[in-house]
Amino acid sequence: MQIPSCLRILFAIICGFGEVENIPDLWTQHKQSLSEDFVHRYSEETGFLYALAELYELFKSYGLNFRKVNLPTIDLECDLFRLSYDAMEEQSKANANIEKLNSEQRYVVYKVLHAIYEYQTHMPTCFFLDGPAGTGKIFVCSTLFHAIRGKGDQAIAVASTGIAATLLSGGRTAHSIFKIPLILNATSTCNLKPNT
Repeated sequence: MQIPSCLRILFAIICGFGEVENIPDLWTQHKQSLSEDFVHRYSEETGFLYALAELYELFKSYGLNFRKVNLPTIDLECDLFRLSYDAMEEQSKANANIEKLNSEQRYVVYKVLHAIYEYQTHMPTCFFLDGPAGTGKIFVCSTLFHAIRGKGDQAIAVASTGIAATLLSGGRTAHSIFKIPLILNATSTCNLKPNT
């Protein structure tokens, strides 16, 4: 199976360091495969924009100029990584999910939401959710994201791999959100700002 996030990385490497005569044609020929995960989550048009936005970030991390390759321009002012969610729909999903949680899962959801919305200095604000495969970790996380978005707040699902990111609603890779370089060396840094 071809993984779109890996294909986007390959596309950026080929365009940036290979000898491609017509990059826009290469995009046109392969944009379906490059955008498949985003198109699955959103509309086709929005999926293509997400793929282009991620390619832009990849090009930037490689020190390349996205505009010089003549790919379709995107509104970079538009924050593609923060979706506009329907708060009522998100709250409805959260409520439906909460009904399906077992007691331990429900405890985790309420504990995290309490830490977010009833914050006090002595409360823990960092949580680690661990368990064997199939025990509902992603379901718990999805419930939390729906509940937070249902209150009109932003929640960005970040995972270490593209595969894991596709399992979460609005999921993104840590590399794309935090601008972690794909090629690491002794002086590599990421653009993670305090209090984000």
